[in-house]
Amino acid sequence: MNLNNSKGMAELTRRFHHLLEVAPFLEGINNENEYQQALDATELLYRTIGDNPNDPRNLLLDMIAQKIEHYEYQTDPVLSQWDQQDGAIALIKVLMRQHGLTQAELPEIGSQGVVSEVLNGKRPLNLRQIQSLAERFDLPVTLFLEHKGGDCRCPLPVARFP
Repeated sequence: MNLNNSKGMAELTRRFHHLLEVAPFLEGINNENEYQQALDATELLYRTIGDNPNDPRNLLLDMIAQKIEHYEYQTDPVLSQWDQQDGAIALIKVLMRQHGLTQAELPEIGSQGVVSEVLNGKRPLNLRQIQSLAERFDLPVTLFLEHKGGDCRCPLPVARFP
């Protein structure tokens, strides 16, 4: 297909419109139904592509994964807050709101004073605090790690976490 002429561009446009009819979530995921369709498509692509990095469908898989990630960040209050603010601090604040907790009700971090210092960015979370919070709220440890300029502010390498 030659895209340097109007006939080629018309054919590309026709095929693209057909693709969007078959997979409307490629324009963006707007509801749970489209989200589930995107997840199903991703699963099917993973099974059919296997571990072949040269399969051109990997590009389609990447496109769908980006739409899924965008939708999840829009609809999940923990992820959306985590992404907008300072990682672990935002996550802890969201969890406190969701569970109706005060600073004094977070013994995983320490005393009310220590919790206040963490929430105000004056003190980073240590390994014990991170593991305790992840366990209490049944979340991945990595959500509590703060990334600044690509570096993880954590006392141990991420690979050490279960």
